[in-house]
Amino acid sequence: MKRRDFIRTAAGSAACLGLSGMAHAGDEPAFDLVIRGGTVLDGLGSPGAAADVGIRDGRIAAVGRLSGAKASTVLDAAGRVVCPGFIDIHSHTEAGSLLINKKGESMIRQGVTTEVSGNCGGSSFPLKPHEPGDERRLFREAGIEVDWTDLDGFLARLRKEGLIYNFATLVGQGTIRSLVMGEARRPPTAAEMEAMKALVQSAMEQGAFGLSTGLEYTPSGFASVEEVVELAAVAGRFGGFYATHMRSEDTLLVEATAEALHISEAAGLPLQISHFKTCASTNWWKQPMLLDLVERAAARGVKVTADRYPYTAYNTGLAVNFPQRALDGGSEELVKRLKDPEERRKLKDETLEKLKGTAWDDILLVDFRRPENQGLVGKTLGQVAAERGADPYDLLCDLIVSEDGNVSYIGFGMSEEQTLEILRHPLTMLCSDGAALAPYGLLSGGMPHPRNYGTFPRFLGLYVREKRALSLPEAVKKMTSMPAAKLGLKDRGVLRRGYWADLVVFDPATIADRATYTQPEQYPVGIDQVIVNGRIVLDRGRTTDVYPGLPLIGPGRK
Repeated sequence: MKRRDFIRTAAGSAACLGLSGMAHAGDEPAFDLVIRGGTVLDGLGSPGAAADVGIRDGRIAAVGRLSGAKASTVLDAAGRVVCPGFIDIHSHTEAGSLLINKKGESMIRQGVTTEVSGNCGGSSFPLKPHEPGDERRLFREAGIEVDWTDLDGFLARLRKEGLIYNFATLVGQGTIRSLVMGEARRPPTAAEMEAMKALVQSAMEQGAFGLSTGLEYTPSGFASVEEVVELAAVAGRFGGFYATHMRSEDTLLVEATAEALHISEAAGLPLQISHFKTCASTNWWKQPMLLDLVERAAARGVKVTADRYPYTAYNTGLAVNFPQRALDGGSEELVKRLKDPEERRKLKDETLEKLKGTAWDDILLVDFRRPENQGLVGKTLGQVAAERGADPYDLLCDLIVSEDGNVSYIGFGMSEEQTLEILRHPLTMLCSDGAALAPYGLLSGGMPHPRNYGTFPRFLGLYVREKRALSLPEAVKKMTSMPAAKLGLKDRGVLRRGYWADLVVFDPATIADRATYTQPEQYPVGIDQVIVNGRIVLDRGRTTDVYPGLPLIGPGRK
């Protein structure tokens, strides 16, 4: 769609915005910033309208005709869209990214002004003092001290260091279970259950927005339905929601969806289904059943929504394809089992069943730690197996053993038609399922999923402008007011007088992702400015070295 076509179809009278505070020259005192001449989208799905936006003290002070208003800074937004900043409801930007490079490069350049982390059962808290782990290894390399154990301490550290955008977090059930029970695949004792509930309560009281699970991973997936219900109920008492990477996204997908809905209803709190999808071609026929389950639940009053990224490939670890009994005790025990020829043989049928419908050439190897494996980055597992004359299953096992249990891959497992259907669904909002990375320094390397760099511009460029799968106002709503409502944010996610000035200025005719699966570390195009709490943090491709972002506090903190 050309720019003039967009302006003709999207722009209407200023009254279409339904915004108060329309101002004329002289009606308002001087502004800190005025964005002049753009097409304003309010984030609620309303048609666009030609209007100026005046910002003062970090908030939107006026929306309307401000041609004569005085301002410290004026941005010319002619031919551009001005809308609320994008809220990434499902991200994995944890402490490692935030403290190593606070520029938030790959996220802020997509127009993300608020991130929600702590997803898939993992969060940067609670921690044991001096606990080893992948993030701690990264911290050591960067010379960063870990000086927190709970959410209060973590947020205090973020405030001290500074944030480029706003940051909200869930508390990870997997992190809590690991802290209390280690990597054991067994039910908790009564004392352990009380300890986990106390940790959820503490996190909610300190500002978490809810509880997340990663039931396809360990140790999160070692929990029974009843265990998760008890923990989720604690989060619900503090006004939080339950976000879940479900127990299966392939062979047992229907059962996993039903389980997620049951947990939400039994625990009495809203549900967010993470990166909602149907993996592997043998399971694509199930998608109508999933949507029917969710729609029926919504009709009977369950507060259920979902999120999804605009790609047909996922990103996870090879170990997730093994049955969870093989993961009892964590990565170290998995490696021991795979070194045993008899144990490896026993696990083969179940592993291949889970991978059914995913060809070996659909598994793209993207990250290794050991130098001897670096040459495999960018090759498929099928390609490597052919080069070595190896059985693909044995190669999969050998790679996991050589990397101490951790091999990241991108799996091409979803249908484009079904991806579009989920993205258009009224209960679905957009997410990246990625993290703030950078094409330089410690946050670069490997071959990360392009969603880390391109999610939001891809949605607007490919699915809105090119495929016309949904209108621009509808798409913006899925990235702004919908996630804000899920979080319970009363003054973000909508472009309205009195709300925080988290805004994006972009060109609807050129906005696009540039990141690809083989060359992912590329910033998008078409975004002119990103504004966080009234401050310009990105201006025509350059970050401005100001850090006005805030840690956002959930409903349980008094």
